[in-house]
Amino acid sequence: MKPRSVVATLVIRGIVWLLLCSSGASHAQQHTWKVTSLEWEPYSSSSMNNGGNAIQRLRNILAQCNIRLQVEFYPWRRAKEIAGRSDYLGYFPAWPDGVRTDFVASEPVDYSGLAVMALASTRVETTDLEQLFATHSVGLVNSYGYPAELRRLIETYPENTYLGATSDQMLLKMLLARRFELAITDPTVLQYLADRDGNGEIRLIKALPDLPLLIAMRNAPDTRQQIALTQRLLQRHARAEPIQQSDCVMD
Repeated sequence: MKPRSVVATLVIRGIVWLLLCSSGASHAQQHTWKVTSLEWEPYSSSSMNNGGNAIQRLRNILAQCNIRLQVEFYPWRRAKEIAGRSDYLGYFPAWPDGVRTDFVASEPVDYSGLAVMALASTRVETTDLEQLFATHSVGLVNSYGYPAELRRLIETYPENTYLGATSDQMLLKMLLARRFELAITDPTVLQYLADRDGNGEIRLIKALPDLPLLIAMRNAPDTRQQIALTQRLLQRHARAEPIQQSDCVMD
């Protein structure tokens, strides 16, 4: 082989090697996605080591594509406002009716309960939801996206509905102070807070259908690839299928 041919061959091999290294580095590169959340133990919490059970579930799913989840905690109304900024993917966890119109709902990441709760000493003689609103005072969190049937009852019985609570912590305090007789929220959250703070015994009056916990993703050109990738991963997760390398490619 002529010296010039040897040099050319070495140069070509060097270029190929650099391209392969570059491709490998690109694939191994870790991306950071940023979302906002709320203090909603045990699903999401800045005081829990794993950030909350739902946060940890989402973090584990994204980590399979080498994506690091960064979570910032705010009061819920504020969290939804901040999530609209350009450097955020969105907010999590959201109920379906809590996804803003300028956001895209992800596939379910997890599920939460919903129930009518009361103090253990409160006398309740019906489990019919309409009758509960008609005959009892009911407290709800004003920043939560409750399902349509509950919104209808809130509008139908405004004199019995109390929307002063901005969080589950406040909802529980108001229930304990007997500002209202019934509270509607996730029973796991309310029981968790009652057990943690030792504030008194509460009981479940009526369980309502479970609600999926979604990522509300900002619907903008710069998030389209993230949205598509997220939906692929969550669909795989729902079907209990392993994540493929091709699933992690952002087109």
